[in-house]
Amino acid sequence: MFKLAHLSDVHLSPMPRARRRDLLGKRLLGYVNWHRGRKLVHRREILDALTKDMLDRHPDQIAVTGDLVNLGLPEEFRRAAEWLKSLSGPPHVTAIPGNHDAYVRLHPDRGTGLWQPYMQSNEAGEILVPTPPQGFPFVRRFGDIALVALSSAIPTMPFLAAGRLGSTQRKFLGVALERLRQKDLFRVVLIHHPPLPGQAPWRRALRDAGKLKTILQTHGAELVLHGHDHEATLKTLDTATGTAFVVGVPSASEMVEGEEPAAGYAEYGIARVEDGWYCEMTRRAPMRMPDPIWQDHTQVLRHR
Repeated sequence: MFKLAHLSDVHLSPMPRARRRDLLGKRLLGYVNWHRGRKLVHRREILDALTKDMLDRHPDQIAVTGDLVNLGLPEEFRRAAEWLKSLSGPPHVTAIPGNHDAYVRLHPDRGTGLWQPYMQSNEAGEILVPTPPQGFPFVRRFGDIALVALSSAIPTMPFLAAGRLGSTQRKFLGVALERLRQKDLFRVVLIHHPPLPGQAPWRRALRDAGKLKTILQTHGAELVLHGHDHEATLKTLDTATGTAFVVGVPSASEMVEGEEPAAGYAEYGIARVEDGWYCEMTRRAPMRMPDPIWQDHTQVLRHR
């Protein structure tokens, strides 16, 4: 059985020291917001406990669906690259950006380009679906399992956290899903923003969610994993190839002082069975810090 772990919305802390010249436009508002409250919510000790538990369970692959940083400061991207390395090497970790990772326009060499080894296809995926010039979607194949990684991260105006795939990425996604279907692979789509219309309010929503929904309905997928809303959610979508399960996870670092941690992650066990697939989802959440007891809930999503 292939074991896939999924976490999102890391919001890595502590925040590096920011210079005045760094705090222009949207970053200034984010900096004030961080120090007024978000730094008390996104806590490194919670993230460290969660990732230790995840690694102790020895997943075959880890998917990180965005928002590794907070304000898009260059030092944040360097620290996030080190954090990704602490999980495992690039063959075992797949990452995509979120809206906070595109907080401002930044040259890739100082931003998400530092994560490039974690944001590219592997050889088996590239053979099946060559990566387009813009870098997304890219495909990683692990035997019968294929990860299709999208980027919905775009810079936005202050007070907005919306996303967009764009026409080129949507076109390549349809091609990728169809080729993987022809190979009878279990297709897992990774995206930061909730992919279905109505899942997020307009200012935080995926702008082309309706078009993405049509692509998924037409070509099918087995799992669609996302973050962004900091919630554990499960929705279904009827597609041409059967039911697609659309799953959101909480932030991997969130806890309000005096309350139980809101953080969590999900783990999927996937195996080919006669005439279909078996997929079970286990949600893991820490309780009663600083010595966590782990809340564990397992649900069979697919058995056919």
